[in-house]
Amino acid sequence: MNNKKAKHIKIGTRGSPLALWQAQQVLNKIENSKIIKIKTTADIMANKPLSEIGGKGLFTRELDKALLNNKIDIAVHSLKDIPTNLPKKIGLTCILARGKDQDILIPAKKEWDILSLPKNSVIGTSSPRRTAQLKIIRPDITIIPIRGNIHSRLKQVNDKNIHGIILALTGIKRLNIKTNYSILKNTSFLPSAGQGIIATTYMKKNTKIKNLLKKHENFQTLQQAIAERSVLEVLNGDCDSAIAVNSKILGKNIYITSNVYSLNGKNMVQSLLKGSIIDAKILGKKLGEKLIKNGALEILKNDKQ
Repeated sequence: MNNKKAKHIKIGTRGSPLALWQAQQVLNKIENSKIIKIKTTADIMANKPLSEIGGKGLFTRELDKALLNNKIDIAVHSLKDIPTNLPKKIGLTCILARGKDQDILIPAKKEWDILSLPKNSVIGTSSPRRTAQLKIIRPDITIIPIRGNIHSRLKQVNDKNIHGIILALTGIKRLNIKTNYSILKNTSFLPSAGQGIIATTYMKKNTKIKNLLKKHENFQTLQQAIAERSVLEVLNGDCDSAIAVNSKILGKNIYITSNVYSLNGKNMVQSLLKGSIIDAKILGKKLGEKLIKNGALEILKNDKQ
């Protein structure tokens, strides 16, 4: 009789409180698994803008290496941190339902919202998309770069003497952080592609893990992920691009909306498409092409110059 215990399935994650919370949700679905914390370059260099140190791929590169070197079996990410050009040997899926996808303003004074902030307020964010959207809504606002985990960014509202910061609502909800905030409505503050979605990556050749994740796959969330990432892929969006993409599923249809902004907030193109949820990838690509036809690439190109 063989009494050997089965090897633990190793779930890799960054070490921030939110990343660990997300990994725990995956662990809750995967029997006989354990969490492996991996430090990424983006965590080590948290005081520098992503655009200066190599882009948002720095949140995932070390986890990709750990997968490729068989040090972990599954990596857990916030989908919005994953570049569209994953290594060919790595697959991606979603096994958890999408969380809240909105952005929020966390003000220094609880009575403030985005419109009632004092004139010439200072707001913290390192996101080009959020910067452009803020400049459209409140061109008087001064924006300063701010990075780090959620708790460190919340602390900076007081330490840096700023009027507020912009964060994703889902992080506050998932960590059960009690703070005052106002939701920035999607009509004027469309989120980034994949916001609120937890993604799992794995080695395509590892059929055991692939089949295990397939068994838990969340079909609707996965189709939203595919649709939104397809828009980014066509636009060749990166961490310097002010691109917003969001989708909703109603019945058997998916509705995809995307806005492309100039970094100064003075130019914007927007488009939307709807169609069958099973055509999510095709629709996402068509929406990207529609945006290009409307001038999206010119806006993005001008911001690179």
